[in-house]
Amino acid sequence: MRENLGDKYLAKARRLSEVNEIYEVTSLSEALFPGSHCPLFGALLAIRQIKGAAVLIVGSDECTYYAKIMAMQSKEFGEQAEFCYSLVLEEQDVSFGCQEKLTKAVKEIHSSSHFEVIFVVTTCLVELIGDDLESVCWQLEDELNIDLPLVHTEHFKCENHLPGLERVLESCAQLMREPESPMQSTGKRINLLGHRHGDFDSSELAEFLRRAGIDTHLVLPSEATIAQLRDAAQVEMNLVTDVIGLPLAKAMKTKFDIPYLYFDRFVTPETIAETYDKLLDRLVTGADEGLRAELEKWLVQRLAEVKEKESRLREKLVGTSFIYGNTPLLPLEFIAYLTELGLLPKLVQLSRFSDEDLIYKERILKKADPYVTKNANIAPLQSIYDILQPSFYFGHEFAARLRQKGIILMAMDRLGKFYGYQLTENLLDYLTEGLEARAKLLAEQESAGAMDGEVMMAAMAGMGHPSGQASGHPGAMPQAKKPAGHPGGHPGGYPGRSPHGMEIKESKELTGVRLASVRSKKED
Repeated sequence: MRENLGDKYLAKARRLSEVNEIYEVTSLSEALFPGSHCPLFGALLAIRQIKGAAVLIVGSDECTYYAKIMAMQSKEFGEQAEFCYSLVLEEQDVSFGCQEKLTKAVKEIHSSSHFEVIFVVTTCLVELIGDDLESVCWQLEDELNIDLPLVHTEHFKCENHLPGLERVLESCAQLMREPESPMQSTGKRINLLGHRHGDFDSSELAEFLRRAGIDTHLVLPSEATIAQLRDAAQVEMNLVTDVIGLPLAKAMKTKFDIPYLYFDRFVTPETIAETYDKLLDRLVTGADEGLRAELEKWLVQRLAEVKEKESRLREKLVGTSFIYGNTPLLPLEFIAYLTELGLLPKLVQLSRFSDEDLIYKERILKKADPYVTKNANIAPLQSIYDILQPSFYFGHEFAARLRQKGIILMAMDRLGKFYGYQLTENLLDYLTEGLEARAKLLAEQESAGAMDGEVMMAAMAGMGHPSGQASGHPGAMPQAKKPAGHPGGHPGGYPGRSPHGMEIKESKELTGVRLASVRSKKED
């Protein structure tokens, strides 16, 4: 009896109840496909938006070439691509250290371009041999009177590219100066740390800040100048809108005693309400009692609107199962909210698990105990879909391939720009669209299955094709004569559809996968 590969993969996965940190999350297979981006990629994404800075990548020829070709081919880098330098390590550097080579490279860049900030980015090779590049950068900063923020991007200690973004932001703290004079504590100027999806100005959180009269000084990561970074401490508070901004916020709290508030893409209405209350307490106080009352009234109304929409949808969602892949939202907070709406998580893919996630874990476990595995590994999932049979897949996958198994892909990227009740509201709308799409898909598959049965029965009985086509082949033969009014395409007269309900827009590759699957089932 042939071993079920899907069961073999699932046997490697742990349940959520067995996991308390990311190192306890196992992968379904030894090799991950397609795998995740490395922190070097994330670091470049952040540095490319800092105007007036250069970056020096230190590592093997593969890593340095990857960084340079990415900079040169990406339109988003623009003229910054010219300021992406590569320092390639050779065998001698690996054996005896690269400090002398780094010193020479930094001096050469500085003498030719006179940058006041050069980000020095390490890679896996540098971290493996343990070169002390911190001391080299400190000495050169004093000698050349420049800033050399050092960013570590080893991939063997993390799961994806986000630590690269996180570490670049944190390194920016050394570029910031103490305010020349004490700030007037008006509570009207903040920094936004961590926002990285879409236009923040169109979000509900941005609307809240406008209504409260709050100005935004700096948004990171985004286009920023060295001058803006120097003056980043001249604010009343840092508002952290993504977890990648937390290390910088903590560094600025230590260095400048600037408080911060964490307001991520929460989807649970009660959590959003609590966070808005904290924001009001921090920024709208004292003589602004009238403004606070006005803002509170607006927020109460927004909460009521979301709860009403939630109550209308809840009954339709109960029992709907899903697999979680990778989205812009907080994975476990998002899943906890869905389980409380009545959805059933079958498998969760994660790349990080923090102490804060333990609260969400307990909320999920009150309703379900899903499998947990590493993300960016969709290859082994192909054998698992038929076992778990989810209705939705939240994240990135091949939509056509999932549809063949009755699964609706919901990528969630469009939700990344929203915050507050606006995010929950758009999530509920998206779930409604998902339910409608799956109902339509199931109806198409049921109709196509019934027609395929009629075709097969007719062929077996030697009665010919039900649409008047020649007998012998259950499909539409090219020499067959169509009856008057027959639109062509599907043997049952469905225009532009294949026998399996798929639109005839799929590539030859996908069609080949489907046909190969059909043949293998027949051979079994």
